[in-house]
Amino acid sequence: MRPILIPEYLNEFNCIGSACEDTCCAGWNIAVEKKTYQTYRKVSQPEMAEKLLKYVKRNRKEHDDANYAKFILDENKKCHMILDDGLCSIHKELGEEFLCNTCAIYPRHLTRVGNVTEKSLTLSCPEAARVILLRKEGIGFIEAEEPKNTRGLMNKELILEKYPYFWDLRVFSIQLLQSRQQPIEIRLIVLGLFIQKIEQLKPSELGQQLPRIMQDYLNRLNNKEFIDSLKEIKGNLNFQLNLARALLRLRITSGIASEKYITVLQQLIEGLALEENDEKEVQDIENTITKYRESYTHIYEPFISNHEYMFENYIVNYVFKNLFPYDYQTLFESYMMLVVNFTLIKLHLIGMAAKQQQLTQEMFIECVQQLAKVIEHTPSYLQDVKEGMVELGYTTMGHMFVMISK
Repeated sequence: MRPILIPEYLNEFNCIGSACEDTCCAGWNIAVEKKTYQTYRKVSQPEMAEKLLKYVKRNRKEHDDANYAKFILDENKKCHMILDDGLCSIHKELGEEFLCNTCAIYPRHLTRVGNVTEKSLTLSCPEAARVILLRKEGIGFIEAEEPKNTRGLMNKELILEKYPYFWDLRVFSIQLLQSRQQPIEIRLIVLGLFIQKIEQLKPSELGQQLPRIMQDYLNRLNNKEFIDSLKEIKGNLNFQLNLARALLRLRITSGIASEKYITVLQQLIEGLALEENDEKEVQDIENTITKYRESYTHIYEPFISNHEYMFENYIVNYVFKNLFPYDYQTLFESYMMLVVNFTLIKLHLIGMAAKQQQLTQEMFIECVQQLAKVIEHTPSYLQDVKEGMVELGYTTMGHMFVMISK
């Protein structure tokens, strides 16, 4: 047996198959590990053998067994193995054991911390998004065991000897983010101030001072004077919109395979009047700002005031799944990319609300799920975003304040 750590929601998740409103068999590349590729070449069932020979090809650009081969997709980036009812022909004709690791595990996301395997769900799956985001009580975690030979594909491994304060920082981050006495924006800002503080310390100082600093920042959540000072910081809506437009333009130019996301994006553009002219400028930025503020004040804010736990669950799942704050080169880069994801979701929600003149749980789930599908599964896009933020100098806590604040 091996130790595992999982969020409580994992035991509540079941794939709903053909009843799902989206498909996990389209929109991204599907890697096939060497062992499964060799198994496919031995399939004797004539029709399936022919399809597997035609649509599973060696990935000669990669040299590791995990990416040994790949499925060839059709012109719509859909897998040729998918049936008209949305189910997988490999699963139906050959059995679950013939699925490659990517398909067998999805939407489960595996990482290893020390000698402990961790499992979570990625929000690009609609049912996973529902299970995670709708938990009013928040996300808790369970320690358990499973057989050592349980199938799995590790997305990342973190060596604790290299990151001795990982558990302290993770537990603190989740505790702070789940402290519901303050709005989610305030919690995010306090987390950023904490990250900024500890990055200023020398490694030799961190061990001695970390417990005191963590307690200090938790105490700040109940410090009225401190919280009021944060609430007085005003966001720069022009900056937020221009940055968001740049991020969206970058994503569009790199290609979007999800028709559902294109629908969400179109609602954002129409709802906030973000159509651009030939010079790539919004035709009437004052009109855009007016629409944003009206949607925020009259639709978004009333909804979030009763459903803030959905944003909290998104962020906590992000922190756990990505091994935050060690998912990027520096702690602050990890925080910056968390803020970027939060900002993009918020902007899309406000735009959708402006277009539909309402905001519902279903709209929130669709927005998060589609953004996860077109962004979280595109490492090259996230790398481009990070490099762009660095190049523009948008890497200070001041910039994070502007992005998060109203």
